[in-house]
Amino acid sequence: MIKYIFSKINFYILATVLFSISFSSSLAQYKSQQFEITPFAGYLFPGNLQTLDGELKIENNFNYGLALDIRTTDDLFIELLYNRTDTDVRFEQNYFDTLKINFKLSIIYFQAGAHVETETGWFRPFAAFTLGATYFNPAEYGIKSNWEFSVTAGGGIKYYFTDNIGVRMQWRFLIPIYFTSTSIFCGDGYCQIFISGGTYLLQYDLTAGMAVSF
Repeated sequence: MIKYIFSKINFYILATVLFSISFSSSLAQYKSQQFEITPFAGYLFPGNLQTLDGELKIENNFNYGLALDIRTTDDLFIELLYNRTDTDVRFEQNYFDTLKINFKLSIIYFQAGAHVETETGWFRPFAAFTLGATYFNPAEYGIKSNWEFSVTAGGGIKYYFTDNIGVRMQWRFLIPIYFTSTSIFCGDGYCQIFISGGTYLLQYDLTAGMAVSF
C-alpha cells in the first residue's frame, strides 16, 4: 500500500514538473512576441447630422484598416490604428423632404493609444483606447475637406489558433471632436486653460481581422 502511495506521489511530481517546464516554455515564447499586426474589415455606422436647414445623412458602409500593436509589458501594447470607409452622403431639407445634395465621402481615422489584454492564453479579451485625427474628404468640387481631433474606445476578443496566428473581433466607438472656444486665466503665479467642445457625430463599427504576432 505504501509503495502504491509513493508511486502515485512520484507520478504527480513528475506531471507537475513537466507541466511547469511546458508552461514556462510557452510563456517565454509568448513574451518574445513583441509585435502584432491585424488587417481588418467590417461595417461602420457613421451617424447622421441634424442642422437648421435639414439632415445630413451618412450611409452605413463597409470599412477596413490596419492595427499595429507594440508590446510594452505582458498585457499592455501601444496601438497604431488606420481605419477608413468610403460612403455616400445625402442632405435632405426639412419640411420638403427633398434631396438637395448627394456626394461621396471618405472618412479616415489616424490614431495611437493603448491596447490592454486581460488574459494571456489562447483566448484573450482586450480593450483599446486611442486618440488622433480624422480626415473627412468629400469627393465633390466646392466642398472642402476637413481634419478633426478624434478618439476611439472599444474592446473585443482575440483567439489564437497557433502561437502566431489568430482572429480578432472588435466593436469600437469612433468620436470626432470639435473645439468651440479656448480661454486662459492667470493669477497668483499660475495659469489655467479652459477648452470647450463637443461632438456632432457618434460613430461605431464592428470589425474582424486576422492577427499575426511575432
